[in-house]
Amino acid sequence: MPARGRVRLVDVAREAGTSISTVSRALNGSPLISTEVTERVRAVAGRIGYRADTVAQELKLGRVRTIGVTVPDLANPFFPEFLKGLSAAARDAGHRVLIGESEEDPVRELRLATELADHSAGLVLCSPRLRPAGLRQVLDLQLPVVCVNRPVPGAGQISIDYAAGTRLLLSHLTELGHRRIAYIGGPPASWADGLRRRTLRKLAPASGIELTEIQGGWSGDHGFASGPEVLLSKATAVITFNDLVAVGLMSWFVDNGIEVPAECSVASYDDIPQAAYMRPPLTSLSNQRIILGRLAWAHLASCLGDGTRPRTTLLTPELVIRGSTAPPVRDRA
Repeated sequence: MPARGRVRLVDVAREAGTSISTVSRALNGSPLISTEVTERVRAVAGRIGYRADTVAQELKLGRVRTIGVTVPDLANPFFPEFLKGLSAAARDAGHRVLIGESEEDPVRELRLATELADHSAGLVLCSPRLRPAGLRQVLDLQLPVVCVNRPVPGAGQISIDYAAGTRLLLSHLTELGHRRIAYIGGPPASWADGLRRRTLRKLAPASGIELTEIQGGWSGDHGFASGPEVLLSKATAVITFNDLVAVGLMSWFVDNGIEVPAECSVASYDDIPQAAYMRPPLTSLSNQRIILGRLAWAHLASCLGDGTRPRTTLLTPELVIRGSTAPPVRDRA
């Protein structure tokens, strides 16, 4: 019996009393190997626990059935739902998915993308935080690449139209009568956050809005920590980077006796499942995360199939209006 650890082909060959090449051919069903030898080799392989390294075999044969995916943070409900759509579509096409989480770190993300490229036929970068030089390094790996929620020349692109979504949010709040609005932003490296900020800055003056920008983040902790600054801004409505930030902010409001939406309306992006069950339920932009994942696979698959450069697709989010937004009843000036 082989020593403890991964059982290799050489271990099967030793136990079966044959060569490594014969073992390989037998396990792959080669007609050059007799039925008797094939059955003996497979019996030995099963008895000693041999498991084929399918990725290594695929790399050797040039038929890799694995794709690599990077995400910034698996604790954010946006990304697991995206991965659910992507993984299901890839699985239906006979592929598997390797996932790397960067924890919002561009340096770690570059290392993950490079490592995944060694075992993958293509890469999907979901909301990449990579700096421009890092993106160029990934594209130089000569693999098909699809970027989600970030335009990158030379790569396929699937994005949510956050400019259109931000206009929907702002229009909703101004129609309710809000003129002092705060935006709690996301991670500094987020392309989506930058687009939202630019859109708000462009639209606010024409709408007579006094806009306050607050540096936030991606989690409930970031939203909770932003509460005092929101209070100082005297905003009657707040737009948060995502629903998790909104959860944290609304928790701070409860702790400090600020009523939502009477004293401050709250609206957000992503419409995670929990948004409908908050108290009050959260107004948020629905962004079809599972469909986004399926489209990311479709774009990558088109490139893997015939070398076609993936196209660009832009999805328009839908505003789901709930109880966290209403006309400003109480003046906080």
